Amino acid sequence: MRNHLAYCVACGCVLAMLWRPGLGVCEQRTPAAGGAALYARAVELIGQGKETEAAEEMIRAMGLRPPSPVSVPTPSPVALKHFKQGSEYVRLRYDSLAEKEFRSAVALEPRYTSARYQIAFLMGNKSDYRGMFKELWEAVQGSGDDADRLRALAGLALVAKNVPAAIDYYRQALAKDPSSLEVMRMLGLVLVENGKSREGFAMLEEAARKAPNDYSTLSTSGLACALRGDYPRAEEYLKKAIGLNPQHAEAMGRLGIVLLLEGRTEESIQRLSEAVNGNPGVAELNMNLAKAYKVAGQWDNAEAQYALAIKADPKNYDAWYETGNILSAQGKLDKALDAYAKAAAIEPKLAKTYYKMGLICARKKMYDRAEKQFKQTIRANCDYADAYYALAVLNREHRKDARAAAHYFKMYLVYDLSSERATEAIQWLEKQGEEGKR
Repeated sequence: MRNHLAYCVACGCVLAMLWRPGLGVCEQRTPAAGGAALYARAVELIGQGKETEAAEEMIRAMGLRPPSPVSVPTPSPVALKHFKQGSEYVRLRYDSLAEKEFRSAVALEPRYTSARYQIAFLMGNKSDYRGMFKELWEAVQGSGDDADRLRALAGLALVAKNVPAAIDYYRQALAKDPSSLEVMRMLGLVLVENGKSREGFAMLEEAARKAPNDYSTLSTSGLACALRGDYPRAEEYLKKAIGLNPQHAEAMGRLGIVLLLEGRTEESIQRLSEAVNGNPGVAELNMNLAKAYKVAGQWDNAEAQYALAIKADPKNYDAWYETGNILSAQGKLDKALDAYAKAAAIEPKLAKTYYKMGLICARKKMYDRAEKQFKQTIRANCDYADAYYALAVLNREHRKDARAAAHYFKMYLVYDLSSERATEAIQWLEKQGEEGKR
């Protein structure tokens, strides 16, 4: 679920508005009241850790804003000065300084919707969705279908995992404001990530031409190149970004992963360590550094970084899962089981955790428990081929149940007919058939 290359992608924040038939002219009082209720529900869902559902509700809330938004006064010169300074800080990704300036603008002009949207985007960048929703709800009361609102809806669509809606909203936002680097950058990256590389890179190149020294554009272009496998070009973009803002974790973290993918493990560890040291408490950075240590065979250091990731984000099931992998590789099977179990408790649909627990239980000759774990793997993901193979071997070798073994081997062959394991399964099934004829 977590894309280690995509750490700190500057999110536009928030999803596609859903049209609901029946909200017609005769229900003019419904939108405001209904929107407020949906907003409250979105905040409640965030508190429950249900980000996808929360984003969906927030999209609906933004769609049910008052039919006639309140008038937004022209900002005072002082408020406008704070906004412009905040925008300059955003360009270099000095997020905390930018937020301070935008909040100063809002303190002077509470209905300064452009400043509120910028605060919302900054909240989204650090995954503070509760704070983001609050600012969006305030902003949308005085906002029409402007570029900021459409950009916000696009970002929500990404949180809600509705990529087509996100692309559509980014396109609408760009039509409203063709000069928006932020929209150009995000639309370009989403297109690259979803198989439309030519259009996506054209969008990113256009953004780079408009602002060749824009930190976020350089960092995002580096990420896009990395996703395409063009590591030298990715490194070039990311180093330029770091030159503009050496303290920001985003480009530094991405460069560390690019170096790791290029096989330059020591350099990767150095870059990722710098990113972690300069930005403590960021789980994704700890995860990336742990991956580099793991590749280097530095198990203790990797485990320590995963522990820091869990401390920063206790619901980080990937960190628990990877901790289990490290402990298992070191032969610490009981501790590995505990780590996998914690990952499964956080994310019950994570099939690979049950599979790994099944393998450990089989190694410990706990065959009943192993069988339960392999079956749980299939319940979580019915296409998990390795679980069928494991059940076939368990029934053949330890249950001595040829009928069950045959069933699971046949299920495995639905997914694999060409590997060495498949050949072995076919030969065993043929032998069983021959013996049955005698």
